[in-house]
Amino acid sequence: MIKRLLFSAMAAGSMAFSANAAEVTLWQGECNLGTSWSESFAIPAADLSVLPADNAVLKLTYTLDASCQYWQYKPVADTEGWPALEVASELGNSYSCISVDAGSTTTNLPLGAADIATIKAGGLRFQGYGMIFSKVSVDTEAEVNENLLWEGEYTITGWNSGAEFASSKVSAGDILCYTFTEAGNSSAQVLLKNSSWANLLGTSKITNADMANGSVYVGVTQDMLDNCGGKIFVQGDGGAVLTKVEKTGETFDAEGVLAYGARVPGVQVFAPIPDDAKAIAVEFDANPEWAQFCNSSWTDLELANTKNEADGKATITYTLTADVIAAINATENKEFIINGGGANVTKVYVVDPSQVGISDITADDNAPVEFFNLQGMRISEPAAGQVVIRRQGDKVQKMLVK
Repeated sequence: MIKRLLFSAMAAGSMAFSANAAEVTLWQGECNLGTSWSESFAIPAADLSVLPADNAVLKLTYTLDASCQYWQYKPVADTEGWPALEVASELGNSYSCISVDAGSTTTNLPLGAADIATIKAGGLRFQGYGMIFSKVSVDTEAEVNENLLWEGEYTITGWNSGAEFASSKVSAGDILCYTFTEAGNSSAQVLLKNSSWANLLGTSKITNADMANGSVYVGVTQDMLDNCGGKIFVQGDGGAVLTKVEKTGETFDAEGVLAYGARVPGVQVFAPIPDDAKAIAVEFDANPEWAQFCNSSWTDLELANTKNEADGKATITYTLTADVIAAINATENKEFIINGGGANVTKVYVVDPSQVGISDITADDNAPVEFFNLQGMRISEPAAGQVVIRRQGDKVQKMLVK
């Protein structure tokens, strides 16, 4: 009744709302959408005339059926065949069904100009699963923030999942900020996931120490986009509280990058390494006291090659062998670990050999032999009793000089 009175007032000539009446109720009641996709409710086209022509954000209010394990809704045009709106195709799964987080009571549905024109002409209908709708409203003064990917209050515990957004919202090279108001317990951890619930390649684990900073940055890699299956979300445990995911507006060069974003050493990286890679580099925000490139069992592979320092940062390069690459890529999560102390890992990337002076790396057993100390510095004549890194072609080993 309230929304019809508001509409009547507009029809009489007002056609605008004051700042004191920014939120307008489009529909209010109780509709249990059930679990068979047979129930729905509609908002008439006339009640949608308050929407601006270019964009709007609908606020959906509901309760969740506790007996269900997932919850979804599907916004469609209330015309013949109930075609899905563009936003449903963008944010939803292959059936245009949009998931909501466990424990949530509201969610936002952003509408673009095409969807608004469609529902203003024919009305809006909602279908769903496990959700009991009570209200649909709109803030007529709100604008869609294209950088905001998700917002709410999501407590990450028991390996639940949430903070989902469509991968179409981001591009390789975008930098995302995950905002945490609570870091959880000392063992709290968060993993980015793809549509198959697998660890999202091109990412790294987020730990309690990372979340304690409040903001955790994730650079969008090409591996993330190639393997996400259309959506990106998080899973985890330990009680951390995530409140926002947004694009920072800043970008980085994603070419060859395996993982991007500051992490405390001991970081687990999930990224396949190209079979033809000769080396990878790890960038730190300061000169680390020590650093290791480890396999998924935390075994130091002892591949350190060179250390380059510039602008207060340090970059350690690790020479790769075919066996190391194959072993990493054979693990379920394409996992390796960057360990160390005294500095945070900020970027891991495949090295262009010509840029680090290792373009002469070869599998030839007759290649020149080179020696490096454990800090990665080249040694012309190793001394007896000294522990060094010996490199010949693509073969690298740690040894004691006799």
